[in-house]
Parts: sequence; C-alpha cells; structure tokens
Amino acid sequence: MVALAATGISVIFAACGGADGSSVSAGGAGGAGAGASSGTGPGNGSGNGSGTGGATSTGYGTDGPGEITTGPSSGAGEGAGGEASCAGETKTAELVPLDLYIMLDSSGSMRDRLATGGTKWTAVTDALEAFFTDPKSEGLGVGLQYFPLLNAGQPMSCRTNEECGVSGPCALRACQSSFDARTGIQICVADADCPDGDPCIDIGVCSQNSNVVCGDIGERCPNRAGTCNRVSRSTCAHPYSCVTEDYATPAVSIAPLDAAWADELIGSIDRTFPDGGTPTAGALSGAIAQARAHAQANPTHRVVTVLATDGMPTECNPTSADGIAEIAAEGLGGSPSISTFVIGVFGRDDDGAQATMNRIAEGGGTKSAYFIDTSSDVTQAFLDALSEIRGTSLACEYQVPAPSAGQTLDYGTLNVQHTPPEGADPSTIFYVASEARCDATAGGWYYDVDPATGGTPTKIVMCPATCTHFQAGGQVQLQVGCKTEIPPIN
Repeated sequence: MVALAATGISVIFAACGGADGSSVSAGGAGGAGAGASSGTGPGNGSGNGSGTGGATSTGYGTDGPGEITTGPSSGAGEGAGGEASCAGETKTAELVPLDLYIMLDSSGSMRDRLATGGTKWTAVTDALEAFFTDPKSEGLGVGLQYFPLLNAGQPMSCRTNEECGVSGPCALRACQSSFDARTGIQICVADADCPDGDPCIDIGVCSQNSNVVCGDIGERCPNRAGTCNRVSRSTCAHPYSCVTEDYATPAVSIAPLDAAWADELIGSIDRTFPDGGTPTAGALSGAIAQARAHAQANPTHRVVTVLATDGMPTECNPTSADGIAEIAAEGLGGSPSISTFVIGVFGRDDDGAQATMNRIAEGGGTKSAYFIDTSSDVTQAFLDALSEIRGTSLACEYQVPAPSAGQTLDYGTLNVQHTPPEGADPSTIFYVASEARCDATAGGWYYDVDPATGGTPTKIVMCPATCTHFQAGGQVQLQVGCKTEIPPIN
C-alpha cells in the first residue's frame, strides 16, 4: 500500500474572471444562489445568463448557507459570458498530521512461546521498534501505554478482604468445583458467589509443592506433594485497574517520531515485563480518552487509537464483544471522532477471537481487525499491519489550504482533483457535504466542519471509497477559486 506522503500533492490557488451569477461568493450573507449574486470577494457574477445544468443543492457562503448550482464538469456556467477558465499559482498542500495512541497488551499470555521461536511479546515489540525507526514513520505522532495496569496502592499480598480494597477480595476462598476446572479457580467470599449451589471453600497449597493449589484441607495431595494446608496469606483477586484515567495517562506521550523519540518509546518497552490479565474495556476507554484530549489540543491533526492484543477480555466490565465494541463506537461517534484500529495476535484454537476483534474494529469505524496467526511470521505481519494503518490514515485527510496574502478563502470555490500514478488525465472528486452522503462507489469529499453551520473547517476529508482509491498513489491537487463541483442530480 502506498502512502500519499510519498506522492506529489499540490494546491492551485486560481483566479477566475467573469464568474457566473450562481457561484458561491466569499462573505455573501447567506451565500449566493442563481441570479444576481451577493457578497464580496471572488465569485460574484452578474445577470441571469443561462447555461447547461441548473439543478441546485444546499451549499454555503462564508457566512452562512446558500446554494451551489450543479453544472457539467466542463465548467460551462450561468453568468454573463459563462465561467472563464481558472488559472493560478501552485502551492504544496499538507496532509493532516497523523497521531497514533497505541494501547499495547502486556498481559501474561504475551510470554507464550511461538512455534517459530521466541515469545509473542518479543515478536510484537520487535515489530514496534522497526516501525518506530522506519524512515516512513518520521514525523508521525506516536504515544504508548500498556494494559493491564495495577490499581493504585495495590498491596503485594493480603490476609483479609479489607486489605485489598477495590482490588478485593483477597484470594483465600474459591468455588469447590473450580479446583478441577481447566480455566482456573473461581475466587469467592460466600456460597452465593458460586454457581449452581457450589460451596465456597478455603484455598490450600500442598506442603511439598507450593505451586499446587488444593481444596481438601488436611488431606494428602496427589503425586507425593505433601499435605493440603490452608493459606493464610494470598494476593488480591482483582489487582488490575479498570479506571479510564489510568490508561488515558500515557507511559510515553504522543509526540512526532524522530530518533530521540523512537529511543524513548523503545526504552519504555524494554522496561516493561508482560504479566497479568486483560482489562480490555478500561484500556480502550482510556486510549480513546487520551486520543480525544490530544485531538482537542491539536485540532488540525487526525488522532486514532491502535489496540494491540493477544487475549480475550478477562477483567473489567464489559468483557463481551458487543460491550467493548460499544466503547469503540462511542469514541467514533464523539467529537472529535476517534477511530479504533485493532491488531489481534491469536492461535487457530482461540475460539471466537477473530469475531471479537472484528466486532471491536467495526465499532471503531475500521471495518475489521488485523488478525495475525501465531503460526506465521508475527513480527512481519504486525509490522505490515502498522504500515497499512499509517498509509490508510494518511491518505484520507488533508489540511484546508491557507489563502494567499490579503485574500479570504471561499469554501465554496475549492475542488479536489486526483491524477492516477500512471499519469492519466486528472479527475475531479465531487463534494458531498457530509460523511452521511458519501457514495459507496463514487466516494467524494467533505469538510470536517460544515461551513454552512458557520463553523471553520480545518480538514478536507475523503469518503471511504475515495480514500481507498487514493491509497494506490498518484497526485492529489486542491484547486481553489473555481466553483465547487457536486454530483449531478439525476
């Protein structure tokens, strides 16, 4: 996939003479419609001349709503003498800066060994380090946090439930049948905490092998492991934070990548040891909160979250796919909107993992997760996923160009043009006003803030179909000074 950062991108500030009377004028109160236009600045026409086209769609002037008249892409206009051809200076356009907040799973399962050698943790962090030092990532904003995080004030051990506080209860008792379960013992305080009338009993360890947990206090342990003795000191059952603010506080803040910042990120990874459970809900909500705060402080940037995990949610409510997908959807639907990309590293026997990861990605507006099979080259596949996220995000949003000195930008006189990499004639991408009006096939573009509402746009956003098309490369131009083209009305 080719990132547009490597392609030629330019913006044309065009001066138009004899604009038709139905163009949108800069500063026009309410914008200008067909007939004599109002307002000041380029784009004012005169008379009620006729031309091809003539259907109208709600548009805008710089001070409020107005009309844009649909005409053929040849530029035949509706003013006296028609619309003259546009020509002007060319300036380099800038892609919207992209920032990633990476929420990295550092649970105990990341220490699992791979069939290809090494552990999941080594494979994933090797990919991250390669991404941070890739010249194509230079200038990309990156921040990092891990999950799980321990609750604040978490005691190293406990004798009572009260000592654990929010991390409790103290793991001194468990449901009797869970001692034989392959999924691990179920901590309880009373019989009511156990399913189907199962009793809650004291936890013991074998006197000759303290790694063996037992439930038959006073009885002999199997395999000559000694006697089952009741434990008097244990650990808190829920030591991991579910607090959004904890995960919204980065281990490494979001900042543009250069050699020094790459070293900062890599150093943080090197100091981290994977251990614990998988509190996905708290981690994702915190990641979105940090991304949104950063986006609010940097309104010209696109900020996204990357959830990288190898495990199904085990801690913090909700743990269901739909519940966590709802967290991602709230991030996408909020303001500023935060997309969530998901990278999952799982074995073929991890039932339901792919469906869960895809559901979260769908909620976060990225359609499906990057699913990496642990029998593959995990490092390369993970690096490929990060590179694709970088390319996809860079291809979709551009900064609104600054006008020339002494001029005011008329948002109704901007067009997006794309020349494919093989050098064919450029095509004009139609303006569709909002994401809801994006055509699934033809695509289009819109402003991040609709000028018709009186807001000031900072980004030019491509519809998904156009974004996909742009990822193949080519040249993107922003032409300023000619009436914005919208789809013809059938």
